[in-house]
Amino acid sequence: MFCKLKNEGSTRLLQILFQIGKHFYGDFHMLQETYGEDFLSRTQCQEWYQRFKLGTTSIEDDPKSGRPSTSMDDDYVEKVFAVICQHRRLTVREVADEVGICKSSCHLILTDKLKMRRVAAKFVLRLLMKTF
Repeated sequence: MFCKLKNEGSTRLLQILFQIGKHFYGDFHMLQETYGEDFLSRTQCQEWYQRFKLGTTSIEDDPKSGRPSTSMDDDYVEKVFAVICQHRRLTVREVADEVGICKSSCHLILTDKLKMRRVAAKFVLRLLMKTF
């Protein structure tokens, strides 16, 4: 692999190939051979080619409808951290119930936002894990 492409880089590359008149199937196979798993899927590439055929020039995703998620706010992150600091042996479900958010949001806060993981039935910071 030559480099890792994010979605924006991949769609920009597809847009350039579309503008110079390349066809989808040849482009997709060439890009998959070059970038492998780091490139968009076949379905995503087809959707972007269809957008470009309809005259779309923007490579930004369409805005999503619906209510934005509020369970990942800094307020909830602080609440989860406070609960874990008080009781390190709680399960994710118990922490979620105490804070008032769903279990999956609580798990994401613990692992992604707070960089914690469970070791020997306790949540610990990943920085401490390097000493084991």
